[in-house]
Amino acid sequence: MTDTNKNSQAPSIKKTKSSINVAVSKNSKILALFAIACTAIVGLVSELTQDKIKAQQQQELLRTLHAIIEPSRHDNDIANDCIMMTSSSLGSNDVQTAYIARKAADVIAIAITATAPDGYNGNISLIIGINIDGSISGVRVLKHQETPGLGDKIEIRKSDWVKGFNDKKMLSENDSRWAVVKDNGMFDQFTGATITPRAVVKAVTNTLVYFTENKTTLLNQPNACAAKLNLVSQDIVSNNEEKED
Repeated sequence: MTDTNKNSQAPSIKKTKSSINVAVSKNSKILALFAIACTAIVGLVSELTQDKIKAQQQQELLRTLHAIIEPSRHDNDIANDCIMMTSSSLGSNDVQTAYIARKAADVIAIAITATAPDGYNGNISLIIGINIDGSISGVRVLKHQETPGLGDKIEIRKSDWVKGFNDKKMLSENDSRWAVVKDNGMFDQFTGATITPRAVVKAVTNTLVYFTENKTTLLNQPNACAAKLNLVSQDIVSNNEEKED
């Protein structure tokens, strides 16, 4: 190619590059604006639905609590009467919550969250209702990853197995009956799946022992849920004052 041809093509190449740069720049700006708009929309939707999600979660919590502690037995707002604790006896080092059921200010039962760390496929989250006399009011599985058709029978919607804890009481901390039948205990296991029910029985047993040993201390703790509600109320008041200003 001669120098003359090269020189004649140079402006054309520069013009093409310039057009490409302009197009890329425009597209980049459009994408940036689109990203900002999407972020704003997501944020707005999150803000608008946050209260609704919290309300739904609170209703679900209340349904679960009423399933393991009959609502006619207490007259307080059980979902907003709670204490917090951390103990390896409850299956992990995570903070666990205990919801208090009261009748005429007297404690009649407590619902404690706990973890069964040795499920077949990992942790099993539980909530265990315990009457003030140490008997089990009810147990429910909150979360698990157990095998469908086998270990998932710990769910109340899959089977009534978990109801086998109702009204059971330990004779002592070493009560050998608190085990699955395969381990000479009184709780059934599932055909082809012993690890899952064994883990749940162990977690319920440990939680019951923990409550028995720490009952006085636990029931004398201040209401942690009330503290949360007060903070929320303060935030609402603060936001309203800022708007008025």
